Amino acid sequence: MSDSQARVEVESPPPGYVRIADLLSALSLAADLGVGLPAEHAVRSCYLGMRIADRLKAPLDQQVGLYYAELLMDAGCTAWTSHFARYVMSDEIVARRDYYFFTDDHSPIEVMGWLKEYVATGQPTHVRAQQLLNFALHGKESTREGFRNTCEVAGRFAARLGMPEVVQTALVSVFEQWDGSGPGGIRGEAVPLISRIVYITSFLEAFHHVGGRTAAVRLAEERRGKAFDPTVVDAFLSLASEEALWETLEQESVWMRVLSMEPPSPYRYIKEEKLDDVALSFADFADLKSFYTSGHSRRVGDVAERMAKHMRLAEGEVSAIRRAALMHDVGLVAVPSFILHKPQNQLTQVDWERLRLHPYHAERILARVPVLAPIVPLIAAHHERLDGQGYYRGLSGSQIPLGARIIAVADRFDELTHERPDEPAVEQEAALQQMSDEVGHALCPDAFRALAEELRTSGATSLSRRKNRTPAWPAGLTDREVEIVRLLVKGLSRHEMAKQLIVSEHTVRHHLEHIYDKVGVSTRVGATLFAVEHDLLH
Repeated sequence: MSDSQARVEVESPPPGYVRIADLLSALSLAADLGVGLPAEHAVRSCYLGMRIADRLKAPLDQQVGLYYAELLMDAGCTAWTSHFARYVMSDEIVARRDYYFFTDDHSPIEVMGWLKEYVATGQPTHVRAQQLLNFALHGKESTREGFRNTCEVAGRFAARLGMPEVVQTALVSVFEQWDGSGPGGIRGEAVPLISRIVYITSFLEAFHHVGGRTAAVRLAEERRGKAFDPTVVDAFLSLASEEALWETLEQESVWMRVLSMEPPSPYRYIKEEKLDDVALSFADFADLKSFYTSGHSRRVGDVAERMAKHMRLAEGEVSAIRRAALMHDVGLVAVPSFILHKPQNQLTQVDWERLRLHPYHAERILARVPVLAPIVPLIAAHHERLDGQGYYRGLSGSQIPLGARIIAVADRFDELTHERPDEPAVEQEAALQQMSDEVGHALCPDAFRALAEELRTSGATSLSRRKNRTPAWPAGLTDREVEIVRLLVKGLSRHEMAKQLIVSEHTVRHHLEHIYDKVGVSTRVGATLFAVEHDLLH
């Protein structure tokens, strides 16, 4: 019996526990969308990786680490997308995918072809010329910095999700190449075996999707001993001669097969109460898509939870609403940051359609996880309106779950009280006044009343931390360093920070070095995550 025909048996989690692979597969689906690849790219890469590891007779601990690293390989994909969007001034998801997978950055001809196709297309001639020059001068270093940020964020998410050290270490080196031409310059066996396998399988799966078996095999042969570890390539080529490998890989979905391949380990299940920590990871993953959204989903989760409690909903319902609110924007990973950074009055019809589909993408991503079934309808409906003019299904009135109506109000409140592209934040009372005009046709009256009453009875600071506080900052940060972190989170360059703070760029660089050292990160997006995790943005 072939691999694809074998009966797939998957053990159910113990009562009160959740399978971690289900959660990681949902995160991997979101990441697939974020890097512009078809659903189950990471899952299919995982299948290839586990088959290669078996052929190499890798030790169990390496197989365990590889399994989870394959599913988490693009967990940091939202880390640098805003910066990359500034460079290309177009759909950076497609541009990044084609640059990373299908452009040889050692070939000037291929790079020029990529630049011509993607950078500042549709912009005025002088703007495009400037962007092309910027990329020619700084693009390679910016790309390397993007890889470093992506790797650090993926490693931090792995740590937050309770993954073993071997997974965290592998993700930090996941873009390194056998010949040392990766972003960190690490070469050969100095690159962890898990990283070498993940790197290769990601490319093999992408090329197989585009060009079939022949393209994958040709790629392996061409890059053997260059970007790819020869031993790993040889293991793949020996498997490639077996029809069973391709039969499984070419099924419509390979998830159940991959789920059955999860090695035995202490990491297979987590307690259900840990879902709040997982939801926070999904929240931060989504919010890294834009300079304007850092901490957004956490704030919406806090406000929605307080509103639900104010409405005296049952404890289980309150918990579901909080988790749904934290994860409500995960579908935005499928929307280019270039679109998210546009003022609303500049959005094209195509832009709007992509935005309107983000609840659909979130529903599709999270439906894979059985334990999340109660909250998926709330997430899918959080942009519906009472008058039926919302999206993506056009539900109206009582068709919209109460939890979704609560999230919609909390989301709108946070949107108004925080800066957006070309739209400054407004004070809380002004936000309530503006929202009151939307009650009854867009926003739910009961949910809006709960928000207003909670703000006025508990005080504004119960929903949003006091802006003028002077606490002891975490990690020994000074007031000045926190000010710099806040500017960094907004995406300002060192030059822009120096200009705003009226100091030299050298002084800013010196501060950043101290900040990174204090908080234990090495990249600006790592510092952004630290700021979000420690509530430094208010």
